[in-house]
Amino acid sequence: MSNSWQEVYSELTDFIAEHSEIEIGVSRVCLPDSVRPEFYRLFNDVRKAFVEEKFSNLLNEATPLSQNYLKAEQEVTELLRLDDISMEASLHRFLHDPIDQLIRGLFNPLFDLLKGRINAEKYEEGAARNIEASFRPLYQLGYEKWMALSLVKLLKADKSFQVILPQMNSEEALKHCSDPSGVEVLPPQESKSISFDQELILTVPDFIVHSAKINRYVSARSELRPAMLRAANASEQRKWYPLDSVVALGPGLTLVYMADSPEEVSLVADKERICRPELIVECRGQEGWYEKEDLEKVRPHHDSLKPILGSYIVSLEPVPNQEPEKQEVGIHILTAGFDQSKLEPIVSVLMGQEDKGL
Repeated sequence: MSNSWQEVYSELTDFIAEHSEIEIGVSRVCLPDSVRPEFYRLFNDVRKAFVEEKFSNLLNEATPLSQNYLKAEQEVTELLRLDDISMEASLHRFLHDPIDQLIRGLFNPLFDLLKGRINAEKYEEGAARNIEASFRPLYQLGYEKWMALSLVKLLKADKSFQVILPQMNSEEALKHCSDPSGVEVLPPQESKSISFDQELILTVPDFIVHSAKINRYVSARSELRPAMLRAANASEQRKWYPLDSVVALGPGLTLVYMADSPEEVSLVADKERICRPELIVECRGQEGWYEKEDLEKVRPHHDSLKPILGSYIVSLEPVPNQEPEKQEVGIHILTAGFDQSKLEPIVSVLMGQEDKGL
């Protein structure tokens, strides 16, 4: 329906006109308790109508991701008898109810429209910018989380562990920054939760699981960001690289580790060094990503971290012209879509049974 968001907007402005106790001006907003619930119901209806009318294509993309992520989340929750899988609030909303997150960027523009600061055309332009700016990063992060939880399922995980970081305020963290001995990494504890929203004191795994399939411990970490402190007890059984020798680790990258004990894979990086991974998994959920990004851009991560078992690009859509002889040595492309079975080669290589066809 053309201008459907404006029709819903008219319902909102009519409601405001019928209630003289509502004040919405350039410098003042007054919404009495008696009208607040109905006001925000209509206000949210306007935002939803705008997204449904102008960005139905993004909703059509987000819905399959949400459905498949929620399926993987439920499977892993049941598999490990978890109480919680947590992540940053905006990503959680996007994966559990995409439209609820997409309308968030329309809050201020819609109030600006009601206040008369902008007209409908400017509202549409600003709202569109906010939606487009937030959608792709959230979609990419969501696809990474689907991949990570799918691996947990394929590994037939039967126990989950977390590294509990010490709680400290900014003053305490600053004190530790100048302490050459560093902060101790506590032993992983068996846990009923998985957290994709870790503190930045040290870079620890999003999760550590025991795999019944390979009878070893596997950990993974995505969204790598610089750690604040030095670790006092990094495992001597692992190889470490100085951080300044490693190419910047951008979005889409997940490092996977494997060992005979959870302690060996409890630290990914501190402020000075990073642990050599068994695998690098780079997720690509963007449509046509291979047209904007040469596959050779994966090579610097592969070369600087030297993953023991190689690197895998997990692509949502097929990558054309990828004959084996044209692929980068040690870097494999898996066209996974939302089919968990397409990730089996990653599990196979962890088992030491790499598919020679890759």
